[in-house]
Amino acid sequence: MRKTLITTAVALSALPLLGTSSLALAESEVSANVGFVTDYRYRGISQSDRKPAVQGGFDYEHASGLYAGIWGSSISWLGTGSGAEIDVYGGYAGEVGDFSYDVGVLHYNYPGGKTSGSPNPNTTELYVGGGWGPVSLTYYHSMTNLFGAAKSKGSHYLIAAFEHEIVENLTFDAHIGRQKVKGPDGGSYTDYGIGLTYAVGGFDVGLHYIDTSGRWVKGVKEAKGTAVVSVSRSF
Repeated sequence: MRKTLITTAVALSALPLLGTSSLALAESEVSANVGFVTDYRYRGISQSDRKPAVQGGFDYEHASGLYAGIWGSSISWLGTGSGAEIDVYGGYAGEVGDFSYDVGVLHYNYPGGKTSGSPNPNTTELYVGGGWGPVSLTYYHSMTNLFGAAKSKGSHYLIAAFEHEIVENLTFDAHIGRQKVKGPDGGSYTDYGIGLTYAVGGFDVGLHYIDTSGRWVKGVKEAKGTAVVSVSRSF
């Protein structure tokens, strides 16, 4: 995922926590990233059956503010039959004074994935976000059924995040998000997380605690609170 405003919204719940180094190409930048997490959590819910996952991606950013990228992770969730998640995204980001903004589209693809008796889990969301200093707020709106939930088009997710470098190379971050799933089996829940990331030797090493609350996730083992360790590097 991109280490910009949108990544603050996505990665704090998904925990790729990938870095920002890039290769300058005239008026554009291209970067690559690779990472490992002890549990791939997205919006508070494990996508890897509470087991480790390998992740990585590529990003392209133009000086105009336009960007595009692809990011993938190993997964094992909800009986999709797919062992991988591949995200493709693009949008426009910029700043007005101290205010930053980011708008775009994000498509989650699960090659070969199916959910029994439910629609295909592939999902497309639109997002819009804004940030001021260490604080950001981002809204996601599904244009398709959400991750295989029947008749769930129009589901939405709102996340508030905070990120601040405490001392050199050590960053504190926290988030709280609210997911609303529409449809006959829909509901809502809250996810939250807190943690630290330390940059050392070209790597970003993170330790975070992720948890959820709400009747919709009560008793779901994949949503139980856990500590997550992440290690990543960008090129």
